[in-house]
Amino acid sequence: MVGLMNLVLLLMVISQICLGACAWLSPECLRWLASHFLARADAVDAAREVAERRLQFWRNELGLDRKLLRDEVRPALPQLARR
Repeated sequence: MVGLMNLVLLLMVISQICLGACAWLSPECLRWLASHFLARADAVDAAREVAERRLQFWRNELGLDRKLLRDEVRPALPQLARR
């Protein structure tokens, strides 16, 4: 376990050295890296927002957000329970 942690730390140090050398030698490279990582982070955020909206839609559609009365039992699918 300790050997794996040392390997991960070594890889992090090497990557930091490479990024530092890249930024020192070429500011354009640093700008490209920053835009690449920021674009990827924006895509991840957008995917999370879409998943949250989809979850909220289905919660509303299935009636999972409404309050239940004390003696009421929540059916698995309200549309099927109405029949």
